[in-house]
Amino acid sequence: MRVAVALAAAGIAVTACGGPVQAGSAAIVGKERITSSKLNDEVRALRADLAANKIPEEQLQLPASLPQMVLLNMSFSRQFQEFGQRKGVTATDRDVDDIAAAQGGWDQFKKVLLASAIPLDQGRDFLRAYVIRIKLMQQAGAGQDQASQQAAVQKVMEEADSTVPVKYSPRYGKYDPKQAIFVPDDRFGASSTAPAGGAAAGAAGAPQAG
Repeated sequence: MRVAVALAAAGIAVTACGGPVQAGSAAIVGKERITSSKLNDEVRALRADLAANKIPEEQLQLPASLPQMVLLNMSFSRQFQEFGQRKGVTATDRDVDDIAAAQGGWDQFKKVLLASAIPLDQGRDFLRAYVIRIKLMQQAGAGQDQASQQAAVQKVMEEADSTVPVKYSPRYGKYDPKQAIFVPDDRFGASSTAPAGGAAAGAAGAPQAG
């Protein structure tokens, strides 16, 4: 499987549902909370990973702030791992390692993960979710052509969203389900710095078959 991580949020992003979100939560995925504290920890971890690998944050060319990207990636990972469990679809360690091997090994692939705002401590879980999504797409009829892949993505995402809904706290950003991405909100401004007690929310990408 050839894989290139691309920030094509419209292809993979979860659809935020309405309703209240518990205080202290950045998002709720199914029944699992992503707390503001956990999100902040992962944003700090990502920035440390970027610094250790000499990758300037300003050069990432992300479609949203760094905290926003981390939040959406975390949501994607949790949603599809839970959805996969319910569907009886799993991703093995070999599946995950094969993706990295196809890109030149983990030393090389970790730079691809970081470029998509995925902290290295979240990398394997994120790739498990990605593999699960690919397997579900194949079950839904995805072939080699773009049309069948897009139809399968749509079908899988709709089922995932209804089975494991995702709710974002509005204090972390304004999510546009039509664009499948967080959009600018005057309440938060353009800063990518996390507000007190939390981080700004986000849009993320996943590995895309290519």
